[in-house]
Amino acid sequence: MKINILSGRWTEHIEKRQFYLFLEILLDAVRKAELTELEYELSGIIATYDALLDYFNQGAEDTERDRVYRQLVGHALMIADRCTIATHAAKEMPYYTAQSRAARRESLHVYQLQLEAFGEGIRNTRGAEEMKQLAAAHDRQLNSLFTDLWTGGAWNAAMAAEVDKLLLSSTITEGDQCTIVSAVMLSLLRMFDPLKLLFLCDAYYHSKATVSTRALVGIVITCYCWADRIGYYSEVEARLSLLTDDPVFAAQVCDVILQFTRSADTEEINRKMREEIIPELMKNPKLRRMPGIMKEDSDDINPDWEQWMHESGLEESMREITEWQMEGADVNMSTFSQLKRYPFFYMICNWFRPFDVWQADMLGIVGNDSSSPIAKMILQSNFMCDSDKYSFCYAIREIPQMQRDAMMAQLEEQNTAMKENADIPDLKRMSRQTTQSLIRQYVQNLYRFFKLFPNVQEFDDPFQPFAYCISSDNPLCGCVTAESERLFKLIGLNIKRKDYWLAIGYFSLLEEWHPDCMEATQLQQLGLCYQKYGLHEEAIEAYVKADILHPDSYWTVLHLAQCYRAVSDNANALKYYEIAESLKPDNLSLTFHIAEILREEGEFEKALPRLHKIDYHHPESLKSVRLLAECNLFAHRYEQAAKYYERMMTEHVEELTDTDWRYAGYNYWMLGKRDSCFGCLLRADKLLEAMPCEEVEIDGVLYRDTHSLADEVLADFARLKSLGMRKEELHYLYDAYCRYKKLR
Repeated sequence: MKINILSGRWTEHIEKRQFYLFLEILLDAVRKAELTELEYELSGIIATYDALLDYFNQGAEDTERDRVYRQLVGHALMIADRCTIATHAAKEMPYYTAQSRAARRESLHVYQLQLEAFGEGIRNTRGAEEMKQLAAAHDRQLNSLFTDLWTGGAWNAAMAAEVDKLLLSSTITEGDQCTIVSAVMLSLLRMFDPLKLLFLCDAYYHSKATVSTRALVGIVITCYCWADRIGYYSEVEARLSLLTDDPVFAAQVCDVILQFTRSADTEEINRKMREEIIPELMKNPKLRRMPGIMKEDSDDINPDWEQWMHESGLEESMREITEWQMEGADVNMSTFSQLKRYPFFYMICNWFRPFDVWQADMLGIVGNDSSSPIAKMILQSNFMCDSDKYSFCYAIREIPQMQRDAMMAQLEEQNTAMKENADIPDLKRMSRQTTQSLIRQYVQNLYRFFKLFPNVQEFDDPFQPFAYCISSDNPLCGCVTAESERLFKLIGLNIKRKDYWLAIGYFSLLEEWHPDCMEATQLQQLGLCYQKYGLHEEAIEAYVKADILHPDSYWTVLHLAQCYRAVSDNANALKYYEIAESLKPDNLSLTFHIAEILREEGEFEKALPRLHKIDYHHPESLKSVRLLAECNLFAHRYEQAAKYYERMMTEHVEELTDTDWRYAGYNYWMLGKRDSCFGCLLRADKLLEAMPCEEVEIDGVLYRDTHSLADEVLADFARLKSLGMRKEELHYLYDAYCRYKKLR
């Protein structure tokens, strides 16, 4: 759990530049907790700050004042973190506390010797039993090292140098080095430490792509979660500045952000798989035989299966899943989420461990021969993350030997087919191990940990901050804003995901850093994002600019009309709907919208020709007939209105609303047909009585809001005045209706 949440309002004083008050509060907390070592460190900070303030009081020029101030604040914040852990961890983080107390706290040099011995051992050991013992011992050592690094305190220079040696060793396996980097990242999420972030910066330049990728993702997450801290550590700022100047690093940062953005769709994909695709598959047991059909048996596939897949919608869903997968989305979460209950996943280290055939349990499942069909399939798979590969192997272990042999034969056949089709471009791209595929797999690993680990409530979910656009104070902001194309990618992905607010955030960065790129298309997209988010005034502003740059665009004009309609500016809405209609005169939807606006503005005679046009082409449309009846009614064309109301009662009787029946009743009243009027009001009354009551609580009293015909009739008076009705007449009309209803 991030420490500044537990620290309460301490850090608020830093944000307000009330450092002296912060030091007083922190000193009091340290003394109450009887943390002697921290009190000694804090006393040194206070003495230095007192001296700085003395120089300030004397009016002395001090060019180093701000640098020293930031250094003191950074040091004090780390003391606050350590104090918070000492006083709150046992209660707020019981799992972390238990792991911390159980940690070996072995010398890193000892760990290095152990890991190097394992690296040498797997090259020289041949006996199966000896290999198994070596792997089991290594698992324990790696778990202990991970726990020590994760739960350990702030580093000093000597500690940082020792951890560096673990990555510099040519004997320690690549998988072990990846796990070490992940342990440091997890430790950084718990408590910020500048030396650990510098370690990740060094690890980014590791010769192994898997190690480098994990360091990259760790840097991005740390900069998101601790953006407000980094400015207090000049060395970290300088190192990150150098990294962001590297175009390769900057591009990869954007790839990480894109992958985290895609991860927000995982729950929806999971739901679709769980509630739609898998149940649909289970409805047709014949499909279970389909994957096992050999090439020579392909003529025996029942064509009904294809028809069933098409008619059930499964074909479209499967195509959607394939597209998600090709774009880098996580489609395996639903499949493997239930397979994280094996004892292997009780150890936190194993959630971050790359798939390794030398892991003790894996030796018994896939063997130490990486050329076996199952080992090949798992190691070469770019669509399964490491965590899922372990789950897959444990699931295989529970399958009877006969079925396992059949699966191995099928995997071998698929491997052969893959080789035969190796020149197909899509397969080439899918099988190639790239930085993007490594990022995708590692982010999916992290997603599983932060969603499925049993004690995950003690960890801040690093996926949550990615619901917000990267801010300008984030040290990695320059990576995103350096090239407009990167912002276009982020904007496009979020529009596709319908996360319009996040897209708006990236548009603001585009406007700030690349204003020349805000062309008509971008302004249209920005307007759409505002419109979808309900910010219609802002959308209008963007659309107007787009219309200036690219006049007479039907798309822009239509959306301007919609937005003006949404803010009840009927004059401008009508103007733009009429422009749109002139561009597409055959679009009857535009004609209808114009008629609606004219009706609302009381221009009933002007609305009628357009409504007649719609009725001519689509006489079955209830909407147009309803509007024709209403416009004729309020244009005092009662006989014509009656014809349309009678059409509605004949052709759409089950679809009519209480308002339709009331207005038909008013029309008959104006024609002097009293019984017909009361008959319509009776139908309206019955519909209103059938409506559920709305309950509203005011000052603890529950009020039931019933739907009354009397209330509706009185509410209609504002419009009925135009027909010449007086309010007194409405009272008589309602009383006469009540008498009619009683006699009926």
